[in-house]
Amino acid sequence: MLRYFKGKFLFKSEALLEEFTWLHLKSLLNLEPIKRQLSINKGNRSDILGVTNLGQLALVELKKGGGKDSIDQLIRYRNSLMSERPQSSEFSRVDFNQGFLLVAVASHFSPTAIDYAKSKLPGVLLFTYEITKNSREDYYLTFNQLDTKKTSAIKIDILEDSLFDSLPSFIQGYLLANGDKREPILNIIQKILGYSSTMSFNILSGYYASGMIKSLEFAKYNPQGKIMGNKICAALLYSPSENFPTGKLSLQVYLPTVDFNPRKPIAKRWTKGVAGILVETDDFIQANEVCDLNTQLCTRNSDWRLEYPLNTPEINEIFSCFEDYYINYRKYMKSRKKLRPVTRADFATVEGIVQMALEDWSVR
Repeated sequence: MLRYFKGKFLFKSEALLEEFTWLHLKSLLNLEPIKRQLSINKGNRSDILGVTNLGQLALVELKKGGGKDSIDQLIRYRNSLMSERPQSSEFSRVDFNQGFLLVAVASHFSPTAIDYAKSKLPGVLLFTYEITKNSREDYYLTFNQLDTKKTSAIKIDILEDSLFDSLPSFIQGYLLANGDKREPILNIIQKILGYSSTMSFNILSGYYASGMIKSLEFAKYNPQGKIMGNKICAALLYSPSENFPTGKLSLQVYLPTVDFNPRKPIAKRWTKGVAGILVETDDFIQANEVCDLNTQLCTRNSDWRLEYPLNTPEINEIFSCFEDYYINYRKYMKSRKKLRPVTRADFATVEGIVQMALEDWSVR
């Protein structure tokens, strides 16, 4: 995750610098976080938007190398936001009658870049960042303001192993900021990837009503990078805003379930398929609950009954929870009979649920 360049430790990726800055925005820049990757100016996305304690909107642009390009980006984004103010609830703390606070962070600014910044954006704050290591082998991320020479620093954990290094920056940033969950999550990832040589992961992102969601999806992929059939096993979902039961990071496993569609005729309202099952957990060790889309929809609509019908030559029964449905589905469905029986105890731990998902994945 680090590289050594001209006598300084730097992050290997700009995205990782952004992750750390976002996670520690208050400590490093004395700003409260508002939004990351806001779409501005015809599809361009600002790195970080924050707010001062006086309600002033702050635009933060980061570069892992030289910082001249960040000045041009700040100019464009400032002009766009002045003409079209964001209306979402995150910006309720902002007083748009004040001028914007503009911040550029980079590993270095050349004299030409500094002069350019002062001429184009008077008042812009320029910070260089570096990662230092003390005699006790502790690492610190330090921001140095060029004009005032003031510094701010946070202690960070540095992990250099092949699995961690292969993960995307949003997962790395989360693991480094949540040391108590790091080992369990890395164990989950290792367990999934080690199950089969055909298992790999891909990175997806999308923008929804709740904001940006990034996902690390574990599946069997074809040469074009598309998931083969139903060969998706699990996913780690990440949201900068804490809109998951587990915080910023959530685990989904993919298992057979049923979906209720009230718009279809009674005989066809229940459809079977493989879908994402949210694993609610506080520590990624013990599982509190599993929740499929059917559960979520019925929770929002009190008029819908939560039912899981299972009809085979051996059984014709309606179950009231996903766990009981899947235990019997695995017992009676011909395609699952080659797998071991499972019980409620398998749903008690995250590792147990992941193991069931891997086994089920193997027969799809």
